[in-house]
Amino acid sequence: MNPASPQMVRNNPVGTPGITVSGEGIRAAQRRMALFAIVTPTVGTVAALVLAGVQGVTRMEIGLLVSMFFLTTMGVEVGFHRLVAHRAFKTSTPVKVILTALGSMAGEGSVLYWAAGHRRHHMHSDTGNDPHSPHIRNLGQADEPMNALQGLWHAHVAWMVRDRVTNCTFFARDVLCEPYLNGIHRAYIPLLLAGLALPAAVGWAISGTGMGALQGFLWGGLLRMFLVHHASWANASFSHRYGSRPFATGDKSANNLWWAIPTFGASYQNNHHCFPGSAYLGLRWWQIDVGALCIRALAALRLVWDISGPPTPEMMAEKRVATPGGDGGGTPLPSQSLSAS
Repeated sequence: MNPASPQMVRNNPVGTPGITVSGEGIRAAQRRMALFAIVTPTVGTVAALVLAGVQGVTRMEIGLLVSMFFLTTMGVEVGFHRLVAHRAFKTSTPVKVILTALGSMAGEGSVLYWAAGHRRHHMHSDTGNDPHSPHIRNLGQADEPMNALQGLWHAHVAWMVRDRVTNCTFFARDVLCEPYLNGIHRAYIPLLLAGLALPAAVGWAISGTGMGALQGFLWGGLLRMFLVHHASWANASFSHRYGSRPFATGDKSANNLWWAIPTFGASYQNNHHCFPGSAYLGLRWWQIDVGALCIRALAALRLVWDISGPPTPEMMAEKRVATPGGDGGGTPLPSQSLSAS
């Protein structure tokens, strides 16, 4: 069964014991990591922009920013999200290690923490037990409805500092039990630092100067991390409040076109929450899904297989709702289970 399938949502009602873990030590550790993820890239972004105003920007900085953004976003969306959290396709151990190592370099938490938090979100979407709903929160006492501004702030940033700590053993025991994924989880800090050191090293190699290394660190490291983070966080905030809702999902997930490209398709939250096991989140020909294109490319190279295809037209028709929030018709993608064989 898919870890975030509707069946598991029904079998794990809100309030199930074990969803979160207590202890001031572990909450303090979560807050420290969250503050690093929020503050450090922001400071680096300001520094990069100030330096750009003084010295200008070259093709090296742009190249490092774009390439590192692509690699780490692919690691998060294809590796952490579709491969590990939802098991939407299969691949070899080396490819799995590469994808999850790239995802770790994004600085959004270890593969264990990320997968567990995402599965918790699916099981309890837009309820008090959802870690980052923009509609309601529960910080340990009772459910608290939020207005639009409060909700966007909570779902985009504040939840990382204030939310209860997700029980990773409950939600992602399979990640713990898989030796290579457990190893990637344990190597999170070195991989995070490698994601900052790599563009700095490339910048030094290209320019031969310390300033080139600094520019690589800022543009391919901290500024890139800032952009990747806020694109990912928008899936929880903006894409659960603004956008079309063509399918009945029981929550407030929406398809937000504005964030589709920078999130590699993850902003099609309504599609995804209705069909969480699908490797394809863009279900219409005009819904650009860079993550799906990456999976197709890997399949063409015979590096992934047993891909969970998009839902059939009959499945979509069953879930579609005729409301003003729908996105209309259009031609759906062909429904099939794709294989590299």
